[in-house]
Amino acid sequence: MKRRATALNLGVGLGLLLLATGLSAQGQEAAPPKPPFPLQDPQRINAGKLRFGATCAAYCHGSEGRGGKAPAFRGRNDFAPAEAFSVISQGRRGADIMPPWGNAFSPDEIWELVAYLQHLSTLPP
Repeated sequence: MKRRATALNLGVGLGLLLLATGLSAQGQEAAPPKPPFPLQDPQRINAGKLRFGATCAAYCHGSEGRGGKAPAFRGRNDFAPAEAFSVISQGRRGADIMPPWGNAFSPDEIWELVAYLQHLSTLPP
């Protein structure tokens, strides 16, 4: 009988510990994603440029990221690569709507887009 009570107390204690750990982990934000390659890599920038031209430029962001129906990327001093990765992957709702591309592109392909956007941000508007 004493063994059952000890086992039950141990099980309840472990359950509470796991619950508390899970709750505290939920309150923390996930670390921002990090690129798997240098964003200054010319080959990755070019791959991103080709993908951008095929999927992002015509209707939304304009030729060479100059803007269109969506924000321009050229000359931006507030460009944040991790945020760009998240928005491209998950999309955005609200006044500045954007569809999610996380199911269409691999993470590396999204980072190539980010590399190109970062490059555009260094160019004059």
